[in-house]
Amino acid sequence: MFNILIIDDEPWSRQVVRALGEWERLEMNVIGEAEDGTEGLRRIEELKPHIVITDMRMPGLDGVGLLKAMNERYPALKIIVMSGYDDFIYLKQAIRSRAVEYLLKPIDQGELNAALAECAQELRQVNKGAGPSWRTPFIFADAATLEQYLAYRQRVYGYLLELNKQAVLETLSRLEELLHSSSANREEGNILSKVGHDFMLMLEEFTTENEVDFNSLWSDRNVARNASVDWGSVSEAFHDIKKLYEEAVDAIEANRRNRLRLDIAEVQSHIDRHYQDQISLDTVAQRFFVSKEHLSRVFKSQQGENLSDYIIRKRMEKARELIVEQKMAIKHVAQLTGYADVAYFYRVFKKFFGQTPGDLRKED
Repeated sequence: MFNILIIDDEPWSRQVVRALGEWERLEMNVIGEAEDGTEGLRRIEELKPHIVITDMRMPGLDGVGLLKAMNERYPALKIIVMSGYDDFIYLKQAIRSRAVEYLLKPIDQGELNAALAECAQELRQVNKGAGPSWRTPFIFADAATLEQYLAYRQRVYGYLLELNKQAVLETLSRLEELLHSSSANREEGNILSKVGHDFMLMLEEFTTENEVDFNSLWSDRNVARNASVDWGSVSEAFHDIKKLYEEAVDAIEANRRNRLRLDIAEVQSHIDRHYQDQISLDTVAQRFFVSKEHLSRVFKSQQGENLSDYIIRKRMEKARELIVEQKMAIKHVAQLTGYADVAYFYRVFKKFFGQTPGDLRKED
């Protein structure tokens, strides 16, 4: 069960989030609320949530300051941001490195639950990554050093999941400092061999999960991949480790950019050709063999609007053209723009344009 904290200065907005979340299905529980960033930080420390859903414009410590503080103090915390349209573009740039998703108000139920599902998936991956497959808890005999080592390593893995390259490298540098200052230097060669094996195994599993050939990262390198690696010093070891992690993140991001660019171009072309048919987020996702949550997230990040809103906009633009320019009967306009139910077409049209199709015709 994952615990959720909601931060928003508007009580009704917090109620909306509570009402829209599919908590039972997602195995989640809303454990608390806060009215501003300052209270939010206190509640995070008190309640230890896994996921925070926060607004950006709040009195006192606003969302930007809150995100910065959460990034520094709670790097494993998953964050979903709610934002108004006017500050959305700015906020995307300000918080790109930490938030799992950016939701425009009014909140769409599908988008909220897709973002929550993604948080849950990432948290499960972290838990899986901390399991026996790459955990080697006896690297250090000293319990305090071991605890610090495991904390840094867990943080590295969390940042890997976010593809936060800068944070990965900074955390590896802190771990390097720990090894320099610890009593592990008394048996440095053996420790470095174990650390190297530990981090290489973790990276190999992560790259494999993300469809990157781990072997390709080792091209033109004289670095062994097993526990017998022969590094001469901590600095030499971490020079290689950091370089490999940096290249891995770059490779995964490149793969995703290439794949997503192609997919979205094809998706948009498909919608432009078939918006008058009975298409939806579900049918388009099935057409391109991806989950609707993934399609929704990627389309929005690339196009700046929800896929469902894009379909509606294409339909409404065509409907206006048919009414104003071709003087077509409204019943036929509805059919030609994908609406079998004329009454529903009226409601969508009025919501989009602020007037009914009949009012638009009268103006013309």
